[in-house]
Amino acid sequence: MSDYILEKLSALEGVEYEFDGVAVSEVTDMSLVMAAIPKGTLANVESAIKKSCGLSIPEIQKSSESSDSSITFWRLQNNQVLVFFAYEGNDAESYLKSKLNAPVYLTDQSDTWAMIRVKGPRSRDILERICPINIDKDVFTVGSVSRTVMEHIGTIIYRDEDDSYILLTMRSFGRSMIHAIEVSVNNVL
Repeated sequence: MSDYILEKLSALEGVEYEFDGVAVSEVTDMSLVMAAIPKGTLANVESAIKKSCGLSIPEIQKSSESSDSSITFWRLQNNQVLVFFAYEGNDAESYLKSKLNAPVYLTDQSDTWAMIRVKGPRSRDILERICPINIDKDVFTVGSVSRTVMEHIGTIIYRDEDDSYILLTMRSFGRSMIHAIEVSVNNVL
């Protein structure tokens, strides 16, 4: 038997920056699990999830939140949702399985992504320079989620509040994304 113990490490070591009107920080207290819905079972899965935690499966590029705001679904494609929820343990799949109580296939994605929050009154100004999709407040409303490319980096962008966005990029590109945000900050502010 080995004496090694695996320890959870954040992708960006808890990075936090404050700029004039913008705060940039790593999101470390949330988990992300992919829920794959077996073909032909969407109605049954949605019914089971609605019954267990009050969630509905949103339209593509939208999100839905549980009644207690503890779980958010992001839908980026058919038959799959990303489940974003507050959980810091090492068994996110088991935890979520008991919450959803639905016949879906779950895969923990938490350690695959660097999660970065960009928040503040100037957050949109900063992101507009590096984000090719329209994130105007009237188009990319609160709860919108989309896949895109920012500075040649594959990214998921989610608007969780009026002046707050969460960016997800593959873990290995996390530092590059932080750099892209810093460059944009220097160009805008």
